Formats: sequence, C-alpha cells, structure tokens
Amino acid sequence: MHSNLPNSWFRVARSQDLSTKRVIPLHYFGKDFVLFRTEDGKPHILDAHCPHLGAHLAHGGKIEGQTLRCPYHGWHWDTNGQCAAIPYPTQNKPKAKIQSWPVLELNGLIMMYYHNQGKLPDWEIPQIPELISQEWTPLRLVRQWKVRTTLQDYMDNSVDVSHLYNLHSRTFKSAYSHGVEINGPILTHRMSQKYNLSSLAAGKLVLEDGSVTTIYYGPAYDVSFYWTEGKLKLGLLTIFTGTPIDNEYLDIAIFYSVKKVLPFPFNLILNRMLKQDVLETFEQDVSILENKTNINNPLLYQQDGPVRQSRNWAGQFYSENSLTL
Repeated sequence: MHSNLPNSWFRVARSQDLSTKRVIPLHYFGKDFVLFRTEDGKPHILDAHCPHLGAHLAHGGKIEGQTLRCPYHGWHWDTNGQCAAIPYPTQNKPKAKIQSWPVLELNGLIMMYYHNQGKLPDWEIPQIPELISQEWTPLRLVRQWKVRTTLQDYMDNSVDVSHLYNLHSRTFKSAYSHGVEINGPILTHRMSQKYNLSSLAAGKLVLEDGSVTTIYYGPAYDVSFYWTEGKLKLGLLTIFTGTPIDNEYLDIAIFYSVKKVLPFPFNLILNRMLKQDVLETFEQDVSILENKTNINNPLLYQQDGPVRQSRNWAGQFYSENSLTL
C-alpha cells in the first residue's frame, strides 16, 4: 500500500478557469503554487513565494508580457522561474530562482507534472480524439469533491469490480473484468457490464448489456468509455482525476462527455440523466472512501478485479524519497 505522494501528471484546473493574464493560487502536495497564463496564452506554474522577501505571487501579482510581477517590490519572474528584472538602478540581477513545474493543457484541463525530487516527465497524457469531435458533447464538470482518502485507495476503488454490483446495484446489475493491459505508465482495464439505465420515460429502468474500457494515464487521471449494446448504443466518456492536497485529502473532479445519438432536445435530457447517474454513483463511493481503513494485504478473490495488478503497476510512480507529509 502506498500512503505517500506519487510522481505523475495531475489535474490542477480547467482551461476555462484561467483567462489570459490571470494568476491563480494553488495548494497541492502540501505546497503552495501559482498558476498563470502569460500574454502568449500559455499556462505556467511556479512555486508560490517570491524569494526576495516571501510575498505570495498570486495575491496581487500581475502578468506583464511573459513575466509575473511580484506585488510586493515589483520583481519580475519569467516562466522558468528566473528573475527577469528588478526595479532598481543596477545592471546586476540576482541569481535567485523559483521552482517551475511542467504543464500540459489538453482535453479542456490544465495538468501539472509533480515529482518529489523535481525531475522532468518522460511521458505525457495524450489528446483524447472524442473531445475534439463534433460527434460528442463538450467536456463538462460533474462535480468536484474534497475527500479524506489516499490516492491508492481511490485507485483501488476504481478497479474494484465486485463493489459495482453491490454498492452501486441501482446502476450496475453485474460486472465482469477481462483483465488489464500494462504499457509503462498506462494501464488499460476492460469490463463487461449490465446497466440499469433510466429511460426517457420517467421512473422506468431499462436493463442494457454494455462494456467499459478505462485507460489510466498514471494513478491520478483515467478516461473511461462506457457503451451499451441496445438499440441506441449509448456512449459515455468520463475523466476521473484525483490530485493530492496533502497526505490526508484528495481533490477529486469528474468530467463527462456524451455521444450524440439523439436529436435535440432528447440528447440534452440524456446528457443530464447520465450526469446524474455518474454523480449519484460516486457519492456512494465518497462515503466509503472517507470512512475506510488501508489494508496492506487485502483478502482478494478473482471477482474483486485487478486490484493487486493495479497496485503493482502504481508502484512505479513512487520514488524512494516520495513525499510523506
């Protein structure tokens, strides 16, 4: 069981939340950061405090061109964290530096690569083709939660098959794992399921055969494709993200997109129904996650799914000196 913080890509914001020249404070991994978008439209992340006299750069800091200006004394910091200018009559800029962090912006989200020793990433999360397709609805937020749990427990819950038709029996009649495929930092899990879906007729449940493929890009970002095999062949895409606030709490945000299989306004109704199903299902998980304990050697059966395989895979993201707060 991994109780410390892994090295991986983490969601820290939605693209729509960061307008040009805006500076946002972040608090993750027990540390303070600033997220900002320079005039060229690119997002950047630095440690939060100016090394001159300690001001927090998100509280009054301003974007000027490609630099972030400290609100306290007007020192300018470039996107690599180097001091770019100071407002004093001297040619000698200090050799001070603020830690900068790798950033990706894709799939409507802003991702930060966090490594406990500050190492650079050797892999990236890809663009999801469906999210730039006209055949799918725009990616939207289901909800964001602050949950008292570890990233490992969150990951265990995600690959746990038998809890689907026990805890979530209203949505899942049955579930069967076809195992996992591992390719370095990517784990793919395929399942067959029977869904209890609310029909467009209020209050009526329809039993549908279906499948889900979940692709984990590291332990904190997974993309799931849900399909039904009925007449409509419904398609639902979800992105689950979990970013450690510290060693006790996780910032979990779920996003979704729906395949456009019905004309307006029925597609809008379907969209809202599927969002509600995702919301109600994960709310049940939150109650479990916040009150469970860590089991290092769980009593696992085949029906539980690939919990042990996913734990072994996740081990690659934890370094010997991974941060424990």
